[in-house]
Amino acid sequence: MGLTDILSKVTDPYERQARLYPALLAGMPVIVMATVLYSSNSVVTAASTVAASCGGLYLLASIARERGRCLEPILYSAWGGKPTTQLLRHSDRNIEGPTKRRYHTFLSRMINLEFPNEIEEKSDPVNADEIYQSAVRWLLNHTRDKSKHKMLFEENIAYGFRRNAYGLKSIGISICLATSAWVLITEGIVKVGNESGILFNPASASTASNISLAVSMAMLLVWVSYFTENTVRNAAFTYAETLLRACDKI
Repeated sequence: MGLTDILSKVTDPYERQARLYPALLAGMPVIVMATVLYSSNSVVTAASTVAASCGGLYLLASIARERGRCLEPILYSAWGGKPTTQLLRHSDRNIEGPTKRRYHTFLSRMINLEFPNEIEEKSDPVNADEIYQSAVRWLLNHTRDKSKHKMLFEENIAYGFRRNAYGLKSIGISICLATSAWVLITEGIVKVGNESGILFNPASASTASNISLAVSMAMLLVWVSYFTENTVRNAAFTYAETLLRACDKI
């Protein structure tokens, strides 16, 4: 079963791009290694086919989703609250005052609750945040139509992808290192002896092993440099701003 066949089994765009893709990226070094070094092995081929057919894809997506969701409260706490809640606060200056007042007026009318003013927000920030979160919940429930809110859906996928990948970061790094070590030792590129210690023999590296090692190192760089808290935060606030803009469209 090829990668195209695997992806074709997951038809929901969010499930595929935000949940399955991060899991496949984490497993990419193993997938590439198995393809270039062991593709002729019928046992490996059969095992991968059975795994993909017996819930393996759903398991991968579920692991990515769970890791991302467990990470989310930690990130929100570090950032000072949920992005949408922060953007609705009077104390936040990311959205200009007139636009924010328009959002407040609209959402207040929709949930039939009066929004706090600046003084009330400062005196009781917990209650203020609860009102903002209630309004956001209403907004989420009324922007689920993907055809009407295509950009919002795309930003949600972008955030979900980065969040879930960031949740898998430690696993992805571990797989890159483990796969590289496996190839180096099994292909004889690195030999460990009791007396001679560690011997490096690059002449024994084949094209296939070089490809596998290159992919593992490239993915290691991606995990370390790209999937960071900052990239997740950028996607989260971009999605939050896009969600609030829906107030002008509903």
